[in-house]
Order: sequence, then structure tokens, then C-alpha cells
Amino acid sequence: MTRPSTGTTWKAGGFNDVDPRFLERGGLIAALIRDARGADTDLSPHNPDGSVKFSPFAADGQLRDDLFAFKREGGFWIPNPDPNESFHLVGAFKEGDGPKKSSNIDTDDYMIEQDNFPFDSDITKEDEPFSFTGVETAKPLLRRLRNNLPLSLADGTLLVETPGGKDAGWGKPIGADPVERQVLLLRARRKGGKTLYTCTGYALSKLNKIGDAQMGKKDADAAELTFKPLPDGIFMAMVDGEYVPVIKYDWIGGDAWVALGGVPVFGGAAPVAAATTSGKATLAFDTPTGGQTPYSYGGDVSTDNGSTWSAGTLSSATGTVSGGTTTLTFTGLSAGSVKLRAKVTDANGKTATSQPSGSVTIT
Repeated sequence: MTRPSTGTTWKAGGFNDVDPRFLERGGLIAALIRDARGADTDLSPHNPDGSVKFSPFAADGQLRDDLFAFKREGGFWIPNPDPNESFHLVGAFKEGDGPKKSSNIDTDDYMIEQDNFPFDSDITKEDEPFSFTGVETAKPLLRRLRNNLPLSLADGTLLVETPGGKDAGWGKPIGADPVERQVLLLRARRKGGKTLYTCTGYALSKLNKIGDAQMGKKDADAAELTFKPLPDGIFMAMVDGEYVPVIKYDWIGGDAWVALGGVPVFGGAAPVAAATTSGKATLAFDTPTGGQTPYSYGGDVSTDNGSTWSAGTLSSATGTVSGGTTTLTFTGLSAGSVKLRAKVTDANGKTATSQPSGSVTIT
């Protein structure tokens, strides 16, 4: 780019455009866990064509209501009788001791005699361990996690005990194979009357460290459990347009997130309508901006100079775009004078309506 001849101020240049809505702080926190069972528990965010495969959020960006293997009804914990994703809620965390996410990178620096700075450096190891310390330690789930016991059979049959069972107890087997887990770390933050949800997902991880558990008057008998994420061969996501294996994935949603993208806006002059063949007309307008692409279009028709409007029929919901102008084709129009207007819907479901066109006579 050509260097500008004149500069700008801090504010006008955008150097002060900070936004607290992006801050992930405080709010509500949850950790969800289940056993990894290959293709039956595939957490891949995308299909090869880029469409959504799994998400912790429903289509409207809100939290799913079918995640948990257990539910609480009337104060009692029971296996969820409804179809669900078989996740278990880890439960409460001590204040200031929520789930932790780490990143370890080892490098090999190539040094030369002529300089004290590395001549080259290659990454030789990357690690993304995470940990949590659940304090509801009488929970059967936490007993199983602490003893590295499976949460389900290979076919998904639930093994986690219903709380309150007679003669309950858990043992730590000698020589047992490590259990592979899937974990979702969620948080919710309210800002401006809206909620921002974020979720980090790990498709396969193994327990690799158990912290100390302090038994005392002020302490929960809780140990920090640290897990190491590993590739599972099927955890795939679309990253920068390429379908690639991933070690973790971050989802984001909620109405606060949608609000950051704004809504589609029709700018420029009023749309221009033109009658074409019998019962048809085109409507051309400056392509909207804002919101989230891709857009889809609808159109309205008025036969009383804009006093009332009814939905029209379009030959295509995407229209044709050329040089910043989008053109819609209306079909099935009745003969006479009409006005037309366009309606746009973005990928988040936000809509906007254009100005009406001038009158055009349909033959």
C-alpha cells in the first residue's frame, strides 16, 4: 500500500477502539466430560464441505439442552431418560480455582559463533494440557475420574452410578488401561443484557497427573486432575478454508456474539425496478453491508403505491451480484403499476428491508 501523505489522530485512526464485549472474564463456568468412543462420539465441528457437524450450541447460538447423561428432578439425580450426548457435569469449583488451560512449546535453537541470538529456531514439541479440580468429591463421576475408571461401556451404556445407591464404593484397579476422555470447558458472560458463550473442546485426552488432596476442616478432599490432549484421527475442522485435523477447538456463540456482527444495512440510493417480460421485473440495489454473510433475499410487492405490501416470488434467493450491485428477479407479478422492495437475511438470521423502488408497470 502507498504510504499516506498525512496522518491521523489516535481516536480517528481507531487506536482506541477497544470493546469490553470481547472480554472473557468472570461469569459462569462449567466442565463437561465423557468417554471417547471413536466415531460414535465424533466432536468434529465441521463436515468436509464446511457445514456444521457438532457444536455445543443449538442452531440459534444458545446452549444445547441435550448434553447431559444425568439430570436433577425434584432434588434427586437420575439418569437422563431423554436422548442425550452422554456428557457429565464435573460440578462446582472452588473460587479462584476454575479449569486451567496451558500451552507448552519446546524449541531447538540453532546457534552460530557470530551471534548470541538464535540463527534459526524450530518447534520440536507442542502440548496443550488442561486441568480442573472438582470439589463435589462424593459425586460418583469424580470418584470414577479420580480412579481412572470408564464412564460408559464401549457401546455407550452408562456405568456411572446413580447417587444414593446402597453399599457404594470405588476401587482403583492395578494395571488397568488409561481411559480416553472428551472434555468441553464452557463459560458464559453477561454484558449489555446479552450473553456470550465460549467453549473449548478436546476430542481425546488422557489423565496424566493427579494432584494432592488435602483432608482438613476447611478443605475439600479434591485433587487437581490434569489431562493431556492427543490426536484421535477423526477430530476435523475447517481452518482457513482447509479441512484439517485439530487437537482442540474453540466454539463461540450467544446473542452477545451475534450482536457484535451487527445487522445487514441497505445503503445508497433506492432500488431501481425494471419490467422485463410478462409478469416479471428486476430490482437492482447496492449490495448490503454488515451482518454475517452469506445473505439470502426475499422481496415485497405493493400495488397501492406503497401503502400495503405482500410477499413476492423470486427466481432466486441469492440474486445475482456484479460490481457491488445485487439484482433480484420477481416472477408471477400481476399486470399494472407496482412498487418493489428487497428484504435481506444474514447468516445469523438478522433481517433488513430496503427502501421501496419507484413505480413500474407490469405487462
